[in-house]
Amino acid sequence: MTIRLVGFSAIVLLGLAGCATSPISAPPSLADLIAKVDTAYGDLPSSRPAYNSAVREICAQLETSHPQEFISSLKELDVSFDSPNIGLPLRHVEIPGPTTEANAAEVGIPVVLGYETKAAPLYPPEGLFVDATAIYESPTRRLRFLIRSKTGRVVLKGRTYELATNPTGASDHLKLRARRLAASGFISMIRPSSMMRKPQVYLLDRYDPNKTPLLMVHGLQSTPVAFATLVNALRSDPELRAQFQIWQFYYPSGTPVLANAAALRDSLNETLHSLDPKTHDAATKRIIVLGHSMGGVISHTLVSSSQDKLWASVFRVPPVQLRGDPEAIRDLEHILYFQRDSRVKRVIFMAAPHRGSPMANSFIGFVGNSLTRLSPMEEHGFSQLARQNPEAMMPAAASFYDGGRFSAVRTLSPKSTALIALSKLPIEVPYHSVIGQQYSGPANRGSDGVVPYWSSHLDGASSELIVRSGHNLISNPEAIREVIRILHQDVRSFQPSIHASTPFPRNGAPIPHQREVATEIGLNNG
Repeated sequence: MTIRLVGFSAIVLLGLAGCATSPISAPPSLADLIAKVDTAYGDLPSSRPAYNSAVREICAQLETSHPQEFISSLKELDVSFDSPNIGLPLRHVEIPGPTTEANAAEVGIPVVLGYETKAAPLYPPEGLFVDATAIYESPTRRLRFLIRSKTGRVVLKGRTYELATNPTGASDHLKLRARRLAASGFISMIRPSSMMRKPQVYLLDRYDPNKTPLLMVHGLQSTPVAFATLVNALRSDPELRAQFQIWQFYYPSGTPVLANAAALRDSLNETLHSLDPKTHDAATKRIIVLGHSMGGVISHTLVSSSQDKLWASVFRVPPVQLRGDPEAIRDLEHILYFQRDSRVKRVIFMAAPHRGSPMANSFIGFVGNSLTRLSPMEEHGFSQLARQNPEAMMPAAASFYDGGRFSAVRTLSPKSTALIALSKLPIEVPYHSVIGQQYSGPANRGSDGVVPYWSSHLDGASSELIVRSGHNLISNPEAIREVIRILHQDVRSFQPSIHASTPFPRNGAPIPHQREVATEIGLNNG
């Protein structure tokens, strides 16, 4: 045993001695990296791979530093730093992965800029994330490290290069940071008051007064994170990325459908007033809405005027003749009376249950309705009005209201008279339907597993596409391609002087030259 210990000690001592005599190479300093990239810059274009490699090494140091400390270190080396003027504190810079080598015409390293949004509540609390490209230049020996958020071309040493880009880096980064939010859909449905953040419209892109907002509205038991695949696809299209900015409405999906619709209208008004109080911007005058599932149903109220149709589907008498809590009556008026929002110019419905879902009347629907806990007004106030005014209720509505509590699940029932009345309101802008069908067969008997075709189909649509998909078709490649096609069509057809004055028939059908042929692909072969 003693011999073994002596031998082991000798080996350890020899090893330590070897370590002591072997120099450990220190990582290159920022000064070394600037010298390296400056040399590569001077040898462009032949040194393009070396130039990009050196820029990447500088970005790797920036990743592990606080931006302000990094900027100070550059300043000490007489290197200026330039980044997008977002108006928010730059929190960190990261290299998105996986990365690929830029092609022969590209320079720079794609990065994601993360900005602090504590003082900017219109952006997600996780932060505002921006895709950008880092480059280095030294014109007339003025050393500059730049981060550019606009894609396109750059001139280095008299030669034009395309900027290397990763258009999905920011989306992926936000999705990673929003994992808790993504998992909260069920809880926010059954416990709306326990939502993780304020219900409102959130901007995923830095507000641009000239880009058209694409407002996405999620469905029941969901969150805006469900749109991640679609968002990446849209940002990967250069034309759409240049024309559109992405907004998303987050709300407690368990509350009654038409209450959610009122919240959407209120939040959009508040957002537009906050961004553009004097209504000067093109962005606040022209909005495209995309609603998935229940999000499509509540989006319908942005592009239609209720008149007295919804109220009359529930009550025989006007609001002033109802007995009961005045606050409950005012809330119900706000929910059932609305005017078309003239700023919304087009809407895309994806798997929208306009006429309800049979699942709402099933055992699953019964359980979902039973589990949901609503606000006192939604839980008791509206039902109390129905009990206090039995003679004022329409018969079908009275029968439906006798069924008890009114969560979103219950109000998505095909027996909901207000929901059916909403489905009949004329839509006053061009609209499109993307519908899922799980199995082959006649479309009129199809279903995505949750919403049947008879509920999601609307006469007069500018286009209708049926894709082989379940209810989550917002991640279906074919459905995504259809959204991209519709948005490209919108870009091509938009002429401000004509668009603002183009009339639409009261039945909701677009004028003939704008209509497209409804399409079914490969689904009627069963």
